[in-house]
Amino acid sequence: MPIKHSAAVPLNIIRQRARIRAASYGGTATNLYVHDAIYRGGDVLQPKRGDIVVPRDSIIVFADDEPTKNWGHRCRYLFHDPKTGELIQELPALLPPTFDFGARFELFHQASTVSAVSRSQYPLLYLPPWLYLESASSWYAILYSGASMNRHVNDIEFLYRILVNLYRVPAANITVLSFDGTLDYNDASWQKVPPPVGNWPGDNTPYQMKINGSGTKEELLAAIAAVGEKMGPNDNLFLHTNNHGNTVNGVSTLISYSGDDTTQSDLADAIKALPKFASFMVMMEQCFSGGFIQPIINASPASCTSVATAVDANTSSDGGPQYDPFALAWITAMAWANPDGSSISPNADTNVDDRISAAEAFVYGKANDTGPDDNPQYAENAPCGGAANFGGVRRPIFIPPLYRYLFPWQILPDPPPEQVEKFAIQLAKQLKSRSFRQVIADSIEDERNSLTKVVRTALSKGKARKPSHR
Repeated sequence: MPIKHSAAVPLNIIRQRARIRAASYGGTATNLYVHDAIYRGGDVLQPKRGDIVVPRDSIIVFADDEPTKNWGHRCRYLFHDPKTGELIQELPALLPPTFDFGARFELFHQASTVSAVSRSQYPLLYLPPWLYLESASSWYAILYSGASMNRHVNDIEFLYRILVNLYRVPAANITVLSFDGTLDYNDASWQKVPPPVGNWPGDNTPYQMKINGSGTKEELLAAIAAVGEKMGPNDNLFLHTNNHGNTVNGVSTLISYSGDDTTQSDLADAIKALPKFASFMVMMEQCFSGGFIQPIINASPASCTSVATAVDANTSSDGGPQYDPFALAWITAMAWANPDGSSISPNADTNVDDRISAAEAFVYGKANDTGPDDNPQYAENAPCGGAANFGGVRRPIFIPPLYRYLFPWQILPDPPPEQVEKFAIQLAKQLKSRSFRQVIADSIEDERNSLTKVVRTALSKGKARKPSHR
């Protein structure tokens, strides 16, 4: 364990030499942190994850070489002599000292920051579930983020909203595991953001999801087992993992908020224990996530399985200011819209069946992933794996054509969200006394009567007007 240093420790010299060292590497994007404490020789940083051994009594400078990416990614430990400030040793690594290192390590050189983003344009409009013709799909979902930062929490909030509001998945069927079991997360300097965390940046409204547990291996495996007790042969499961990943001796792992990380075999064993069910859709954002693809495919008892990941087994995934690039693109495909509610064009529905399949979401996600180093991967056990979808949706964007169909005598542009909402309320009132089919049929009949009246009027005027002869 580190001990507090005396005033004689040359911290200014250590900072200066660390800056020079970073510059010598061409580290234009490197952020430098220092902990003003002496680490004892033999101390181990990130045990079981990185196993960084302190060579001898040292002041540690932590160099984050890719600060805009998710962990793990390239970083270095610079061990300095606590008396002279000289660099003793440098060790490459993939993980920071801890996942809350900002509480102890001081940021003294910030070469890279995450750019700001604009706020929402307008909120998504969600119509009441009973208004839709199709019944809610029999889906269960597990949304996981371990050592969360703001972008990871925002990703799973976006997913939660579309599952509940667009696809009518009951909130009781969704298990959300994040950080310490709260909406809290680490900020860009790796310090815990105190509550309240504010609003979701998509539409600047409070977060809707309920956190059911912490982002740990124990909670994740327990959630999978619990879902297995509820699912039947015709049910479906969606699993999303986010935040950070690691690779240990060529094996991909999923970072936990605390305790042991989840290995490929840990996850595969939990999946293998599930009963037979219909569809299993997996989307992973964390670094080195591609290493989980084949173990999941091999272990899945589902008839149809697909796995999409942001990167392969050897690559760190990119992060963004408010969302992770691949996760954002994939979720946007499923949402038919951006987080702020603005429509996407073209959308991901390439076969025009009013459904976004797992394969379509991946193709769109890969094409629209803005992460420069992401290399999205995909696999399925059968064509039905790629065809799996959350069900059909009747989104607000479909309402304007329907409005014109119900009221054909009014030539209107696509109405704004508030007008759509008024129309939905009006339609709901009509549906209380008549079926949707009757509403459509009556509207068509009204249209015929109106056209007949127009034609008869025109014909009568034509007959009344005698042609002039010259």
